[in-house]
Amino acid sequence: IMSLLSHLKGKDKTALFFLIVAAAAIYSFAALLDPFINLWDERFHALVAKNLMNHPLMPTLYDDPVLNIPYDSWVRSHVWVHKQPLFLWQIALSFKIFGINEFALRLPSVIMCSIFVAISYRTGKLLVNKNVGYYSGLLLASSFYYIELVAGRQPLDHNDLSFIVYISLSFWAWIEYIHSPKKKWLILIGLFSGFSILCKWLVGLLIYLAWFVYIFQKEKWKINKYKEFTISLLITFLISVPWQIFIFLKYPFEAKMAYGLNINHFITPLDGHSGTKWYYLDIIGDQFGKIASFFIIPALYIFYQRIFCKKVFISLLVAIITVYIFFTMAQTKMSAFTLVVSLPVFLALGCLIDYLVSTILKSKCSPWLSKSIVFLLFLYVLMMRIDLVELSERHTLSYEHNYLTREMSHNKNILQNLNLPKNTVLFNARGGIYIEAMFYSGLPAYGFFPSEAQYHELKNKGRKIAIFNAGEYDLEPFLKNAPDIIFIQKYLKGND
Repeated sequence: IMSLLSHLKGKDKTALFFLIVAAAAIYSFAALLDPFINLWDERFHALVAKNLMNHPLMPTLYDDPVLNIPYDSWVRSHVWVHKQPLFLWQIALSFKIFGINEFALRLPSVIMCSIFVAISYRTGKLLVNKNVGYYSGLLLASSFYYIELVAGRQPLDHNDLSFIVYISLSFWAWIEYIHSPKKKWLILIGLFSGFSILCKWLVGLLIYLAWFVYIFQKEKWKINKYKEFTISLLITFLISVPWQIFIFLKYPFEAKMAYGLNINHFITPLDGHSGTKWYYLDIIGDQFGKIASFFIIPALYIFYQRIFCKKVFISLLVAIITVYIFFTMAQTKMSAFTLVVSLPVFLALGCLIDYLVSTILKSKCSPWLSKSIVFLLFLYVLMMRIDLVELSERHTLSYEHNYLTREMSHNKNILQNLNLPKNTVLFNARGGIYIEAMFYSGLPAYGFFPSEAQYHELKNKGRKIAIFNAGEYDLEPFLKNAPDIIFIQKYLKGND
C-alpha cells in the first residue's frame, strides 16, 4: 500500500524502496509457509546442501553410503552431481550462518527474488520508462508462481529460481551495457551467465543469443564488432568450465551419468514429465497470472511500440521464441523451464499496464478520483494474484483435504525425535521419505527392508538397524527373530 501510494504521488525512490521491502516480506512469508522440506525436489536439494557444509567440493546425497549397493541413480547417489552446484552452495552457506532449518533453506531464494524485483524495475526504466519498471516489479512481487517456487512447492524450486534470476541478471547487465558501454557491465554479463550455467546448464548462455541478434542487426558479420561479446563469453567459460573439468576428473562415473540425463531430457520424458506440444502455452496463465495468456500478444506489441531501441526488442523476442520452441521440442516438460524469459515477459506486461493506467489517469475524471480508481484496482488485482485462499488450501491444516501438510509435518516430528544411536541405519522409509529421514535424523536411510546378507554386513560393521512401519508387512524370519533390530513404533505416512 505504501509503495502504491508513493508511486501514484510520483515519489519514485520511496515507491521502489517499499516495493522491494514488500517483495522481501512476501517471499519471506512464502519461505515460512511449510515447516518441512517439500517433496520433488526440495528434499534432495536440502540434503545435498546440508552435506556440502562439510565438504563443499564433494556434493553427496548418501553422505554415509554404509550399505554395499549400486549408488547409480540420481535418487540414490553417493556423489550427487545431478545438478550444478552454485544454488546448493548458496543454501549450504545459509545453513552455515542461520542453522539447518527450512527458512534458512529458502532464504537464498527470498534474497534472489527480491533482487529480481529491483532489476526488473531498473531494466524497465532503461528500456521504456520508470512506470514500466515499477509495474514489472509489482507483477513479480505478487506472482503466485514465484511464491510457490520460494516455498519449495513448485518442481525444481530453488534450482530453477536461481537459474532464472541469474539469467535475468545477465540480461539486465546487457541492457546497462547498451546504455553505458563500460567494462564493468561486460564483466557482469559474463559473471551472471556463468553463474546461471553453474545453477542448471547451457540455457544460461541465452543472453549471448540475444546479444548476437542485436549485433547482427547492426553490423552483420563484421567480426571486429563482436569483440566485447567474446570478452563476456570468455568470462562465462572461465566461471563455468572449471567445475565441469573437476567433476569429470574427480567423479567420472557420476559426471557421465549426469550429462547423459541432461541429454535424455530432450529425447525422452524423464520421471513422467511429459506434455503436449501446447504445454508451455497452456500454462502461461499459471506462470504469469490467470488472464495473462490473453494479453501477451498485445503486451508485446505495446512493448515494441514504446521500447527505446527496436533492435533490442527483436533480440528479446528472438530469445523468448527460441526458448519456447526449444522446450516444446524437448520431450521432458516441466513448468519452470520457460521462465528463463520471465524478465522480458514481465516487462511487456508492465508496458500494457502502464498504457492502461495512463489512459485512466488522462481521463476526464478529477486527478483524485482517477488515482483512487487506479489504487483500488491495483489492490484488487494484487490480492487476486497472491490468492490467499489457494495458499491456505495448499499450505495450512484448515483445509481438510490438505493431506500433504499433515503427512509431512507428522513425518518430520517423528524423524527429528528418533533418539537412536549414531551408528544406526534406517530402513523401510519408503517412497522418497528416506531423503528427509537422512536430512532430519543425520542417519543413513533406505526405502526397503535389508536382506539377510545386508543385515550381517551391517552387523559386522558395528551398525544397528532400525525399521519403520514393520507391522504393515510380513517380515522375513531372520528380521522377526533378530534380537538387535529396533522396530520404530511410530509410523511414517505417505509414499509419494
